[in-house]
Amino acid sequence: MALNRYICACRTVLSNCQERAAYSFPLVQQVRFAMYPNTYVDPVFDKEVYKQTDGTLPYDIAIPIKAAKNNQTSSLFYDPVVAKFTNLTMKAGQKNLARGLLRQTFEAIKRVQVEKYHKAPDSEKLKIETNPLVIFHKAIENCQPVVGLTAIKRGGKTYQVPVPLNDKRRQFLAMKWLLTEARNKPKPRLQHLPERLSREMLNAYNNEGNVIKRKLDLHKQADANKAYAHYRWW
Repeated sequence: MALNRYICACRTVLSNCQERAAYSFPLVQQVRFAMYPNTYVDPVFDKEVYKQTDGTLPYDIAIPIKAAKNNQTSSLFYDPVVAKFTNLTMKAGQKNLARGLLRQTFEAIKRVQVEKYHKAPDSEKLKIETNPLVIFHKAIENCQPVVGLTAIKRGGKTYQVPVPLNDKRRQFLAMKWLLTEARNKPKPRLQHLPERLSREMLNAYNNEGNVIKRKLDLHKQADANKAYAHYRWW
């Protein structure tokens, strides 16, 4: 009987502590611990690291290694920018659908450029790019803004302060604008997302289209608000 009473008392105390913690931190949810302890190291899946002439490995063989994630691969066809764009295209976890849409987008770009290549005269054929991956990377690079605006409150007023953007943020904004423009464009019912997205990428590759205009408008707003740039520090 004494043991049962002790167990019941311990359970009551634990439940009360959990209720207090949930009340004190309503936005904090309990999560499980990490699968691997701190002694495990991250895997190195880059083949170039293992091609070193001295024969050394990037880690000691006696140290346990974590399992590689499903998006980490040593394939020659893996492109981290394409993988990130696929994740941004994905909705409701349907990655196979997102990959298929992006594949159809590249096919549409290839079809348009090859047709343009065959119609062009011989003197201009060398200037036409037919590789959709090169066009994709160039379009992302052309759409990346240099500066952005952030809201900073000073003296009861909110100012749009221009701030420089890091590479990760610039790449994200370029991808987001391309997808938003392709999805929100007034669409003919006969055109699907791959056709509209391929057209936006080709326009961005040639420094044309609404995405480039949006980037330039952001630069103009940042230049107009350059008088508030000191609010970043003060």
